[in-house]
Amino acid sequence: MWWLARWSAATVFFLAVMAGAGYYVYDHALRGGNYVEVPDITLRPITEAAFLLAEKDLEMGRQEQVPDERIPKYYVITQRPAAGKVVRTGRKVYPMVSAGTETLSPPNLIGKTLKEAEAELGRASFHLGTVARLPHASPRDMVIAQDPAPNRLIATDTRIGLLVSDGQPVQTFIMPDIMYKPVQEMLQILSPLGVNFEVNPIELPDEPFDVVLYQEPPPGTLIKEGDLVTYSVRPSGTVELPDARRSVRLSYTAPFSWFRREIRVDVVDRNGVCTTAFPLEKHYVDGLPPKIGSGETLTGLIVSFIDEMTVRIYLDNQLAQSQYYKGDAEPAITDYTVE
Repeated sequence: MWWLARWSAATVFFLAVMAGAGYYVYDHALRGGNYVEVPDITLRPITEAAFLLAEKDLEMGRQEQVPDERIPKYYVITQRPAAGKVVRTGRKVYPMVSAGTETLSPPNLIGKTLKEAEAELGRASFHLGTVARLPHASPRDMVIAQDPAPNRLIATDTRIGLLVSDGQPVQTFIMPDIMYKPVQEMLQILSPLGVNFEVNPIELPDEPFDVVLYQEPPPGTLIKEGDLVTYSVRPSGTVELPDARRSVRLSYTAPFSWFRREIRVDVVDRNGVCTTAFPLEKHYVDGLPPKIGSGETLTGLIVSFIDEMTVRIYLDNQLAQSQYYKGDAEPAITDYTVE
């Protein structure tokens, strides 16, 4: 009986030791070591993140790299398990790391036409975003603002939103009846409407002098600012007939340059309204604006005006020459340096 009791006690002791050893192996070798809190490694360089994990006896798991324009390259974006979670030592923490992205400053598109801006964005690896229009003193289709601004660093595939001039807001009016009204009274009626005039002197012996004998458009017609009103009058020679329209043939010779430049001609009338006289849609080739080379001359462009106008000639959107016309006088020409 004593022998049996000793062997029974030895068996119980052996089983207890084996159970304790098994628990130790399971607890430390399989389940892990001590409990630790996962550090926050987000927004840190991957090398610093690895050091912080090692301090806690944790390991860096496989990294997943994703492009991100907000987080610098090789910085941790997110982590799994999350910061603050309690785990055992030896546990792996899996980071998502920024692969960065190629960044550039977008081109400055302010002052360019919408077509020019779109072409330049394509050359710079950007995309045209939303285009909004706003009544503005700048010529129609000229870019007056952009987002993002040109002084920012952004991803090369970013879309650039543009605010584009819709030109001056145009008011409409009902054409008044100016028939048989004196020329001066006719001017008082029409001048506030912002229309242009063209006089047609005629000689009709039975008609009165210096009154409107014919008008175009007729009374009651819908007109707008900048429209042309033609009137006929029998001149007496004692009353000045205003607003005779003059047509001129523009000419411009490009200065020396090693390369061809885009050319644009804007005309500013006496009311300050600016319009583009060249190029028009018909002048574009394969969707690209025309260019002029060193020593070449732009001819054949005829513009008409009343009283006065300013012609502005641009090379690659830089003012190269202005021509000021007043009445029948020769134009005053000013040349500018183009880089």
